Amino acid sequence: MPENTKIINQKERKRMEIKSLHTHVDIVARSKGASVIAKAAYNARDKLQDEYYGKTHDYSKKTDLVFSKIFLPEHIPKEFSNREYLWNEVEKIEKSKNSQLARNLLFTLPRELNEQERIKLISEFIEENFTSKGMIADCNIHNPMASDHEEQPHAHILLTLREMDSEGKWKPKCRKEYILDENGEKVKLKSGNYKSRKVNLNDWNEPDKAKEWRENFSKKANEYLARNNIQKRIDPRTFEEQGREELPQVHLGTSSYQMEKKGIQTERGNHNRKIIALNNEFKKLKEEIADISSWILSLVNMIKGLLKGFSKEKQEEYNLTPDLFDVYSYLETYYKIQKELSKNLSYDSRMRKENFDSKKYVKALSYMSSNKLKTIIDIQCKKEELSEKLKENKESIADCNKQIKNIDTLIKQAKIMKENKTVYDRYKGADNSIFSKIAGASKEEYYNSHKEEIDKYIRAKSILKKLSGSEKIETKKWEKEKRELQTDINHLTFNQKFIKEEIAQINHIKYVVGEVNKDFGIDINIEIEIAYKKAIARGEKPSVKMALEEFQRQIKKEDRQKAWVKEHYKNKDHSYKGTER
Repeated sequence: MPENTKIINQKERKRMEIKSLHTHVDIVARSKGASVIAKAAYNARDKLQDEYYGKTHDYSKKTDLVFSKIFLPEHIPKEFSNREYLWNEVEKIEKSKNSQLARNLLFTLPRELNEQERIKLISEFIEENFTSKGMIADCNIHNPMASDHEEQPHAHILLTLREMDSEGKWKPKCRKEYILDENGEKVKLKSGNYKSRKVNLNDWNEPDKAKEWRENFSKKANEYLARNNIQKRIDPRTFEEQGREELPQVHLGTSSYQMEKKGIQTERGNHNRKIIALNNEFKKLKEEIADISSWILSLVNMIKGLLKGFSKEKQEEYNLTPDLFDVYSYLETYYKIQKELSKNLSYDSRMRKENFDSKKYVKALSYMSSNKLKTIIDIQCKKEELSEKLKENKESIADCNKQIKNIDTLIKQAKIMKENKTVYDRYKGADNSIFSKIAGASKEEYYNSHKEEIDKYIRAKSILKKLSGSEKIETKKWEKEKRELQTDINHLTFNQKFIKEEIAQINHIKYVVGEVNKDFGIDINIEIEIAYKKAIARGEKPSVKMALEEFQRQIKKEDRQKAWVKEHYKNKDHSYKGTER
């Protein structure tokens, strides 16, 4: 293929890049110690009064807000377009200590669109997916500077969890439904109550809703990209659904993000930089392994024709008919061919070429000998072994990262418990005796005046027990374990170098064998039968034949793929010829 064509294809692929959609969906809940007023103030870069906790949340000094609007369904009273009023009303209607207050969503917006197009995109998406269903949506777009010094536009959306009537009254989230027996009668429990269940009054909490919103947003974004003649597209599938194996990064958090923005390195930032480097390393190694695999599958198909430039007598003299599955024969043949070709060069050039070829030959021979590799099947098995090593190494690193994340959570929750322990202990020690009531310090009164601190302590204690199996705070032990895990990650990272070296050695063999395969034609069916008979003669199990037949099937599959590609790009090849001048 002409060089110009290659360049065009590369540019076309870049223009048609498929980007993954980054989203986040969670619930703002009191059980997590969260305040919907605080979340709304942060999203809107606003200053809001929290009536429930008696606090003011001020994020008005942040400067990355580019759009802010509350989207109301048509029947909702207009006073709910006031952010402070809206979310304080939500706090009032939710009475329970563990109430779910709002749904919090984050969508990244395409950099390729301008600001106005992004606003139109998110506005249409909200109206079609949320307000038309009865939800109130508080939308804010941030556009800070990303780590690559490019725009990082993203939309924060807070959604109400209750429906509202035209008079501004909140409706119930669910209703009670009695479970009936086969006779249509209520089922009575031992307690005397009747067996029942909660039934949602809408589909807002259905398990597949987040996936549906991802798909709808991607579709809408791709419409806008196409409308603006931008070739890039967004894939709504998660990394897992796409089969991508990247290690996940940890969330920086507001504090770490601001420090990193100022050029101050943080522990979380350093951790993410390691993950990025590892992911790049994994990607590179995977590509190299895939390249080796492709080479192995195409070996036999590439063996065509007779050795060019040599007489029939020379072929017989050197016996240049290597066993298809004996790589040592390939190595020997390659050396002889290159030595013969060197005879037509000048003395200095011949010496340089022979020295270069000899080094290649010795390296390949040494690696095969030390790893007991003789056949192409051996090379194939070695490739699979390296793939497994890479997979295990990556899984080990991922497991270490998961443990580090859990330890970070434990340390964080332990800190929260320590900060609120005094208040919680007083709450637990309070009682409802007449003396306490006279003193104005009953348990209920004390909780109402310190509910934020108490709820935080209870939540942190619950998370601690869930992750560690105990309520005991062991910060020093956890920090030691974290250091040990970081050391393990460093060791595992170092192991990648050895895998790379092995892959490089296989590439040496690939080079040598590939040069020979350009000049020979051997019937694969005959070769497979010969290889099988030789394997039986060596005392190997009949399963070798199955391996060889699978090898043949893979080659046939590759031939079909090549034929399809050739036909598919036939017209494109014609169009490229006009650009080669």
